[in-house]
Amino acid sequence: MSSIIKVLIMAAMVFEVAQGKIGFVKDQSMDATFPPPVFRQDPSIPEGHLRPLGWQRRPDGKVKEVEEMPNTREFYEDYVRVSKPIVFRNGITEGPALTLWEIDDYLQFKYGKVNMSVTVKVMRRKDEIQTAPQVMKLKKFLLDYMYEDWYLASTVPEEMMEELPFPKCVRCGTISQYLQEAELWMSSGGTSSRLHSHDDHNLHCVLFGRRDFILMEGQFKHNFNYQIDFDGALGGHSKLDMEMINSFKFKNILMTPWTYSTLYPGDCILVPAGYLHQVRSYGRSMSLTVLFAPVPSFNDDGCQLMEEEFRPLNEATFTWTLFEGQRLLSNWELDAESLRQLLLVQMGSRSSLSYPKFAHFYGEAMNITSEKPTGEEVFHMLAPPDKMELSRADVTSLSAETLQKVAAIFNAPHAGKKRELHRREHDEF
Repeated sequence: MSSIIKVLIMAAMVFEVAQGKIGFVKDQSMDATFPPPVFRQDPSIPEGHLRPLGWQRRPDGKVKEVEEMPNTREFYEDYVRVSKPIVFRNGITEGPALTLWEIDDYLQFKYGKVNMSVTVKVMRRKDEIQTAPQVMKLKKFLLDYMYEDWYLASTVPEEMMEELPFPKCVRCGTISQYLQEAELWMSSGGTSSRLHSHDDHNLHCVLFGRRDFILMEGQFKHNFNYQIDFDGALGGHSKLDMEMINSFKFKNILMTPWTYSTLYPGDCILVPAGYLHQVRSYGRSMSLTVLFAPVPSFNDDGCQLMEEEFRPLNEATFTWTLFEGQRLLSNWELDAESLRQLLLVQMGSRSSLSYPKFAHFYGEAMNITSEKPTGEEVFHMLAPPDKMELSRADVTSLSAETLQKVAAIFNAPHAGKKRELHRREHDEF
């Protein structure tokens, strides 16, 4: 252990005593049994009643594993193109975050003033659980997450990307042009996510702790009181409390096939777009996810230059960023051609960009202002009034003048803002 980490550990111990935090630190053990045992205690009660997801039936097997992360072409051809989940053992092995971020005090010291998005569990109501996101300084989260029912689920701020690894399989070729977002996940003790899915492919890499994954094909979402993000979306979430499944009320869950995997530091899993997944974490857990849109075709131009084991995440270009705790488009100065590419990315591998998809994207991009045209008005600046979708050819042939007018609407909320990274100044050890 380096001298800098030893100093940070001692400082953290002194700091905790000085804070005098009241309460008990959550259980940090990582030896939970998974998959869970499935047995019927009473013939009159269906399997897994009022138990967590996974107790209702045995899994159909493990997610396929390989021992290291492939190059981008192999990644695309073998897994992405066919929407096949896969686990890469030792997928990420190098990067400052893999050592320095092991100590909370280092994160507090360097990034404590950065605003992050934290999910707080609000209440359980009947069969559902309600959560709410809060923006708070990372310093506050680190002081309390060992005690509170919180977990950090945030777009990665630009300030923190220089120490995180840019996974080899997504750093070049067409996939690198379709990167949507990088997210940081952090929790303490045993936590349980909602059952959810994404409209994009999701590469999830564990930095610290342990994470258990339950995966199900998207066709079974109706068994879980599922709410999709928009009409035709692959993304959405179940409203059900995954820690207490009512097997009487939701009988189809007992017939829903699932696969599983347990990930440890350095391991990564690809969860294809539309796949339902539920995640449980143990101990002090931290993960990085990279979401990228399904690509319509693939080339690996430039990949021969990207074979180094470590490249920092700030070399990536993402659609979304986090600035002062707000999730925003990373490009605040869109022009005609950058907007055209942005629309094609949102289309992904679909043959057209539907109005519901555009309206959802527009709403997320413009949620920082109330003074904006409606999504329908903006969509029909791009499409005739009688059309509710734009084909790939439509987007490609849009005039620069039309695109520039729409780009000006997207840029308006950021007019006059200065784009500066608010890095914390500190003395070197």
